[in-house]
Amino acid sequence: MKSGSFRALMDKIEAIEKHICQSKVKTEKTPLQEIWLDNETVCAYLKISRRTLQRYRSTGVIAYSLVGRKTYYTISEIKRLLEEKRILRNSGSLDELAAKGLMTLPED
Repeated sequence: MKSGSFRALMDKIEAIEKHICQSKVKTEKTPLQEIWLDNETVCAYLKISRRTLQRYRSTGVIAYSLVGRKTYYTISEIKRLLEEKRILRNSGSLDELAAKGLMTLPED
C-alpha cells in the first residue's frame, strides 16, 4: 500500500473514531430537558387522561413530536406546562420523571 493511500485510510479511521467518541459524550450527558417521554409516562405524571393530553396537543397547549406512530414530549415542555398552568409538583419530581424517560432521540 502506498503511503498516500495509507494516510488517507488512517484519516478516515480517525474521523470515524472521532464521530463515535462525540456520539458517546452526547448520549452520556443528555441534559434533563432533552429527555423524551411517551404518552403513558406524561399522563401518569400529570395525572391526566390520554384524552386530555390529546386535547392539549390539538389546541397547541403542549408541544410534541411524532416518531413513527408514537408521540413524545420533552421534559422542558412538561416543565413549561407545569409553570404556565401552575400544576403543583415537588422539586424532585422532574428528576424522577427524567429517570422514567424512555428515549433520547439521536441527532442527525
